[in-house]
Amino acid sequence: MLRLLSVVACAALAAAKGLHIESHRNGPLTLEDAGSFFVGGREVKAVANAGNRSTPMDDYPREDWIYVDQMYVDYQIPMGGSDKLPYVLVHGCCLSGHVYQDTPDGRMGWAEYLVRKGHPVYNADQTARARSGFDPTVFNRVKLGELHPSALPEMVSVGRERVWDMFRIGYTYPEVFEGQQFPVEAMDEFAKQVVPDLNAMLAEPNPSYANLASLANRVHGAVLLGHSESAFFPFRAALGDPAAVKGIVAVEGQCPVLSDEEISVLAKIPALFVYGDYLDRAKVSRGLWPESLRGCQVMADRLTAAGGRAYVAELPKEDIHGNSHVVMHDKNNLEVADLIIDWIERNVHS
Repeated sequence: MLRLLSVVACAALAAAKGLHIESHRNGPLTLEDAGSFFVGGREVKAVANAGNRSTPMDDYPREDWIYVDQMYVDYQIPMGGSDKLPYVLVHGCCLSGHVYQDTPDGRMGWAEYLVRKGHPVYNADQTARARSGFDPTVFNRVKLGELHPSALPEMVSVGRERVWDMFRIGYTYPEVFEGQQFPVEAMDEFAKQVVPDLNAMLAEPNPSYANLASLANRVHGAVLLGHSESAFFPFRAALGDPAAVKGIVAVEGQCPVLSDEEISVLAKIPALFVYGDYLDRAKVSRGLWPESLRGCQVMADRLTAAGGRAYVAELPKEDIHGNSHVVMHDKNNLEVADLIIDWIERNVHS
């Protein structure tokens, strides 16, 4: 976490160019700019209030105009960083943009590391997740008796047992795979960043796709990096605005079958796929990860056959070992970041 000297200094620095922030752990970090904003969204008439009319605050109309489908983004731009491509980061299931910030055991995350490497970084919360907010209408209408409880969307979270298996920490809790790089001693801190996943309530196509494309366009082109649930989001964004997406990094995700026309569009954008360790070792999800890897290898082969640049980095084959599903939190996370940065620098040209 970036530690500011005072609230006054924070306000003054955030408003000015030449921003200088002290990070006692990693040394000074000099920024040209930092802040946050929203992309996308639409105004709708919603059931925004389901109070029981017992207080004056409940006297407002039940329906009101609110914004939905927007995406929250925070950003940091390093001093002199305009000559390097920005990175747009988007998180996976049940998490928020925090996953790219500090690791659970207090080490530097990918967002800060990319900034220190000279790249502007835009870190997003998926639409309907965390600071992006969500449409409360269905919940309020169920509370008011206007809809049956079966209308409620699935709300997904992940607890210790599911994390242990799905994120490939060990075969069963509390067993840990030999050589595991995830900071198991900080699992309690990791658990605190889990937030409800409301993607099931979103219309198709997921508004995050268009929002990511809009964000990439707004910053005049960017590398889009997605993880797990969102690993394929950059490809969907690129199909909407291929000129704005300069490169794609898909970390530990799944690759659906695409049409030849879609492959032709995406072949113009270099794409890197990244997978960690223990893919066939989990108890419940052991079939998921090898199949995901195979699907993305097929997609990479199709992109290459169409004239594109695509590569599947299986970290153990790159002599990087012990990685969980949450690669950006692992103790060798910066080694993996270097692999990504190096591949992008060699294959993506602004």
